[in-house]
This record gives sequence, C-alpha cells and structure tokens, in this order.
Amino acid sequence: MQLKRVTSTAAKSSSARYEVFVSCNKCGGIHEMGISVVIEDGPIAKQSVGVLYDGKPIPKILSDLSNNSITCPQTGRQSTQKNHHQIFLVPPKG
Repeated sequence: MQLKRVTSTAAKSSSARYEVFVSCNKCGGIHEMGISVVIEDGPIAKQSVGVLYDGKPIPKILSDLSNNSITCPQTGRQSTQKNHHQIFLVPPKG
C-alpha cells in the first residue's frame, strides 16, 4: 500500500515539497516511497536526511519516514529503512 503524505506548513518562500526516496534493503536500488513532504530550507539537490540534518534534530515528519514500509518493485518484498543516511529528499524540478 502506497501512502501519500502531505504536510501543511505556513507559506514561506523557503518551503518546498520534496519527494522521498530510499535505499532498498532487498535489492540495493533506490526507490520512490510515493510520499512527498513539505519542509523549510530543504536541499537544492538530492540529499539524505542524515546529511541534511547532521548535528541537528531531525523534524518529526522526516524521522517518522523510517517507520514506513515500502515494497521493492524488483523483489515484491516489503522493508523499512531505519538509516536516515539512506532516506533521500529530492527537490521539485524546475
């Protein structure tokens, strides 16, 4: 089951919607989670949550991503990615 999570925040020029990708524990590939999040001051290019928030507290909306199960499109098996360095935020194009 794919979840679509949208987080509402106060409209600020530094807020953007990011697609979430994870490194798969089953096949080693990178897969889209089917979830988007809105955060302030996010990365300008693909970056892991672990690197983006190194030494800073990770916002709850992002730390909760490690609890979401994804289905590997290659193996059909479900897994969760607990390592924040293997969860990536991808900014909108354009």
